Amino acid sequence: MKLKRPKKFSSYLMATFVVFVSLSVIVILGALHRDFGKRVESEFYEKLLAQKGQVEIILKNRFSKIHAKLWDLGSDNIIRVTLMLGAKAQLIERVTQNYQPADGIYCFVKKIGESALGPDKYPGLDKKIIDFALAENPYGDILEDGDSTRLLWLFSTSVMHQTRRMGTAYVLYDMAQDNNLMTTIHQTVDGDIAVFKYDRLFNFSNGISWPLDAKLREQITFKYDFQPLSKNVIVSKLAGFDNLYFQSSLASLINEKRKVTLWMGVFSIVILAVSTVTSVFLGKKMVKPLREMTKKAIQISEGQKDLLFETSRKNYWEFNQLSQAFNYMLRNLKHAEEHSRYKELFENVDDAVYILDQTGNILEANEAAYSRLGYSRENFFSLNLTRLIPPDDANAIIETLGKKPETQYPLKLILETCHYATDGNSVPVEIHSRAITYRGRNVILNVARDVSERIEAEEEKKQLEAQLTHAQKMEAIGTLAGGVAHDFNNLLMGIQGYISLMRLDTDPEDPHDKYLRGIEENVMSAANLTEQLLGFARKGKYTPRSTNLNFILEKSARMFTRTRKEITVHQRCDENIRDVEVDQGQIEQVLINLYLNAWHAMPDGGDLFIQTENVVLSDEYCMPYELPGGNYVKVSVTDTGIGMNQRTMDRIFEPFFTTKEVGKGTGLGLASAYGIIKNHNGIIRVYSEEGHGATFSIYLPAAEARDTEVAEVKSDLVKGSETILLVDDEEGPIMVEELMLKELGYKVLPARSGKEAIELYEANRDTLGLVALDMIMPEMSGRETYERLKEIDPDVKVLLVSGYSLNKQIEELIAMGCNGFIQKPFDILQLSQKLREVLDADQQDLKVLDNRTPEEKDN
Repeated sequence: MKLKRPKKFSSYLMATFVVFVSLSVIVILGALHRDFGKRVESEFYEKLLAQKGQVEIILKNRFSKIHAKLWDLGSDNIIRVTLMLGAKAQLIERVTQNYQPADGIYCFVKKIGESALGPDKYPGLDKKIIDFALAENPYGDILEDGDSTRLLWLFSTSVMHQTRRMGTAYVLYDMAQDNNLMTTIHQTVDGDIAVFKYDRLFNFSNGISWPLDAKLREQITFKYDFQPLSKNVIVSKLAGFDNLYFQSSLASLINEKRKVTLWMGVFSIVILAVSTVTSVFLGKKMVKPLREMTKKAIQISEGQKDLLFETSRKNYWEFNQLSQAFNYMLRNLKHAEEHSRYKELFENVDDAVYILDQTGNILEANEAAYSRLGYSRENFFSLNLTRLIPPDDANAIIETLGKKPETQYPLKLILETCHYATDGNSVPVEIHSRAITYRGRNVILNVARDVSERIEAEEEKKQLEAQLTHAQKMEAIGTLAGGVAHDFNNLLMGIQGYISLMRLDTDPEDPHDKYLRGIEENVMSAANLTEQLLGFARKGKYTPRSTNLNFILEKSARMFTRTRKEITVHQRCDENIRDVEVDQGQIEQVLINLYLNAWHAMPDGGDLFIQTENVVLSDEYCMPYELPGGNYVKVSVTDTGIGMNQRTMDRIFEPFFTTKEVGKGTGLGLASAYGIIKNHNGIIRVYSEEGHGATFSIYLPAAEARDTEVAEVKSDLVKGSETILLVDDEEGPIMVEELMLKELGYKVLPARSGKEAIELYEANRDTLGLVALDMIMPEMSGRETYERLKEIDPDVKVLLVSGYSLNKQIEELIAMGCNGFIQKPFDILQLSQKLREVLDADQQDLKVLDNRTPEEKDN
C-alpha cells in the first residue's frame, strides 16, 4: 500500500503568498506606469523650458554685446574728430580697422546732413541690403538675398560732441551669418532657432519650413508654451523676440517612455522572482526554530546547564512561549549556586558593586556601595538608579543593557558620571556596567570606582595646556600684527613722501592743494591704525597722554554712524568733563567694539545712547577691582537691543566667548576691551535684561589737574647742505626719502643693505654728516649695522628710521648712543626738523658750554 505524502502547512503558505504578490504587482505596476509616464513627460518639458531660457540668455547676451559695440562706436573720439573735420577717408579707415565685421555685425557712421555712409559696403554685404536696412529700420526682419536668407536688425545712436550732434553710428546685425551664435546654441541645448514669415516657420540650420494654419499661427504668436508643429516637432516663442522661436524634437520623450515601459516589465519579473524566493524562505524559517529547540533540549539533558532557549522578537509567539517555559525551569535549577558565588564576590571588592533589575531598581549591593555615600542598607535598597546617578546616565544604562536581548557575549557599557550622597554632594565615578544573569533573571551589574583625584589632575593639565596655547596664539598674533603694521608703514611712507614733495611745489591757493591735504590726512589716519596694531604687538605697551574723552567719543561715534545708518546715536556729554591719561587709539578701539556689540544686538536698527560724566567712587566700591577710590570719568554705552541673560553676562568678557554663529564672530572684541580698560587702571561693567537692551559702563581715573604749557609748533621747512648716508633695503621708501633729502638741500648716498652702508661709510667717512638707518633689513639688521658703524667711528651720528613705533629695541639703540628716531610715515616738514635736531645737537651743547660763568669754566 502506497503511503500518502504528509501535508505541509508551509506549502499552502508559499502558494498563497505567491498569488497575493502577483495580483499586487499587476495593480501597482499599472499605477506606476501611468505615474512615471506623466513624470517623464513633466521632466522633459521642464528641461525644454530650461533650454529655452538658456537660448534667450544667449540671444540677450549677443544683443548686449552689439549694444556695447554700438556705444564704443558712438563714443570713439577719433570718429568724432573725423566727423568734425569732414575727413571721410580717415573715418572709413578708422571704422574698417577698429570695428571690423565679425559674426554678422557690420558698423557704419554717417555725418549729419550727408546721406553717404562710411564705409558704404562690406565684402558679402551688398549695398541694396544696407539701403534696405536704412529705409526699413529692421528689427528681426527676414530678407531674401538670392539663394540665402538674412535675418536683420539695425541699431543706431547719435555721435555727440558735447551737446552738438555730429552724426549717427549704425550697427547692422545679420543673425543668419552669426555662425558662432548658432554653434553656441547647438552646443548648449538640444534644439534650434526658427523664424516666422509668410505663414510659414523656417528652420535656420536645415532650411525646413512648416506651413501654419490660422489657429496654430495664433497659438505660437500669443502663447509662450510649447505647441506641436508635427508628430515629433514642437516650438515655443522666445521672450523678447517678436518672430524668433525655439524648436525641439519629441524623439527623446518617446524613447524615455519606452524605457519606462521596459523597466516596468523587468521590475515585475524581479518582484515575482523575489516573492517566490521569499515564500520558500518563510517556510524554512517556520521549521528552523523547532529544530533548534530540539537540539538545545538534547544538549541540556547532557549537562550543558548554561544554555537558554531564545525568546527573541524575531521568533514566532508560540515558539517564544515554549522557550520561556523551558528557561524558567533552568533558572530555578541554577539559582542556589549563583547566589552563593555572587555573595562572596561582592564582599571582597573595594569598589562599589550593585545589581539592578531591568527597570533600574537596586537588588543587591556590597557595603562599599552605600556606606561611603552615607546610606543605610535599607535606604540604599529602596533607591532606583535614576536617584543615585544623573537621570540621563541612568536611562542610558537601562536602555542599553536592560531593554536589549541577550547575545552570545555580555553587553558592556563604560561611562563617567557621579553618585549622589545623602549630604547633597556628588562623588565622580567611573561605572562599568554589563548585562548578566542573576538568580535566573536578566539584570545589570554596576561596578563604580571613585575617580575624583584623576579628574582633578586632568582638569589641572587641561588648564595649563589652554593657558600655554593661548599665550602662544597671542604671541603669534602680536608678531603678525607688528609685521603687517611695519610693512604698511613703509607703503604709507612712499605716499606721504611724494605728497610732501608735491606740496612744496604747489601754491596754497592752488585748488588742488586741498586734495593733497586730504590725502595727507588719510595717510595719518592709516598711520594711526598701524599704531594700534603696533600697540597690540608690543603686548599692551600704550602711549598715554592727557585726553578729553568727549573728543574720542564724538570721533568714534561719527566714524560708526557713517556705515550704520539704521542706528540712531544719542550723545549726552558733560562739558566740564575731567581729562584722563589714556592711549587715545586704544580707547577709541574699546568704544568701537562696544558700538559694534550694540549693533549686533539690534539687527533691525535701534537707539544707541552714549554719555560721559564725572563721578566719585568710594574705596569700598573699588576694592573688588584692586583700585583706589577717588575721581573717575564715567562713559556709558546703552543700546535698545535684545539684551542678555545672567549666564551670558557672566562670560561676556571671556576671550573667544561669542553668542554669534560659527564663523561670524571671534569672541575677542569685548575681551580686548576688558584688557585695555584694565591696563588703564579702569573698570568696565555690564548690566542687561533679556528683551530690554544692555548698558556698558566704563570708569577711568581722572588725571591730576596741572598747567599745560603750549609747545611752540614749528611749521618752517629747515634745510641743510650736509651729506647723508641713507640706508634702507626697500625700493619704495628709499627712493622717496632720497628725493625728500635732496629737496631739502642735502647730498645723499643711498645704500640698500647694511653691508653696502658699511662700505660707503668707510669710503666717505670724512664728508658724511649723518647716517639715516632703517631698522628692519635682511642679512645685516639695523642694530648690527649700527654696531659696525660705531666700531669704525665712535662719534658717528645716526638717525633711526622704522615702520615700527618706539619699542624696546629702538630704546636700547638710543641708550647705546643713537642720536634720534623718526617713525614712518613722515612728511618732509617732520623730516627737515628731525634732521636739524640731530645735526645741530653738538652746536647746542657747545652753546650751553659757552653760556657758563667764568667760575664754571675754571672748574
